[in-house]
Amino acid sequence: MKTDLSNSQSFGIILVLISGACWGFHGVIIKKAYEVGASFQQVFFAETLFASIFFLFFARSFGHKQRPHTTSQWRDLAMCGIASLALGTFLFLAFSLGPIAIGATLLFLYMPQVYGYAVFRGIQSFSYLKTVSICLLLLGAGATTNILGTFDGDGFTGAIFAALAASTCYAIIFLLTPRLSAFTSATFRSFSISFICFLGSGAMLLAFPFTRNQEPIEWLPFLGLALVLGFLGQTLPVITLMKGIPIVGSSIAGALASIELPVAVISSAIFLGETVTITQSLGVALVFIGIILFNLPSRNAARKLKTAEP
Repeated sequence: MKTDLSNSQSFGIILVLISGACWGFHGVIIKKAYEVGASFQQVFFAETLFASIFFLFFARSFGHKQRPHTTSQWRDLAMCGIASLALGTFLFLAFSLGPIAIGATLLFLYMPQVYGYAVFRGIQSFSYLKTVSICLLLLGAGATTNILGTFDGDGFTGAIFAALAASTCYAIIFLLTPRLSAFTSATFRSFSISFICFLGSGAMLLAFPFTRNQEPIEWLPFLGLALVLGFLGQTLPVITLMKGIPIVGSSIAGALASIELPVAVISSAIFLGETVTITQSLGVALVFIGIILFNLPSRNAARKLKTAEP
């Protein structure tokens, strides 16, 4: 029994790590989409369209027992989808209103929000080790993105608030997923989230012209990139995250998902030829150390065997 639990936990860890790694590679490839004239919101729309179509192939598995039945269950699923849509939208605003580093770094404030909620609700007991590991993860994120170098000017208040809102939306996704797993399958959750994001991002593109790039798009290379981005940005990482979070828990999954930053830095150096500074290397090391420390057992932080109810 203990071996089965250990194997399940290991499988969940691998799933979340795959999700984070995909988003790391996604950050590199999306730069290519910008080069052919697409905006962040246009890429988001294309990705969620691809994911919605992909998950529709599993429609036969959306059986009666694998989808919501009560109003509150549909509400929770809708909230998770809306949080995903808002996450992408607020990130777009943060990237538009200030340097990329602000959005990329402050997004990681989802980690203390998820862990703090778990401690507050009694899902986990407080651990100094996990608190230190979260601080290391945040320091690593800041060093990796060189966030201090972005504050030489001013006028970044909008970007900061948008990034903070994005981090809260990301935390909501981590906190709601264990509850959703009680009455939905991972494929149904993934389809619902992708479809809500597809409808919402399409509506925003129509309603707000500033979300569209005014330059003409090179459609042939963009369509090719959209297929890759759809798989790496909204299909594989979403399904692995939806499967992984209920297994390992919200707070552990939040720490594991931060593997995204080191993967983004390393893949940027390999595929884009970007130079990795000493500060970025230190940041990557801190992120890895933080992930390892967070997953170490501690005497006063044994996870309680009860279901999370955000």
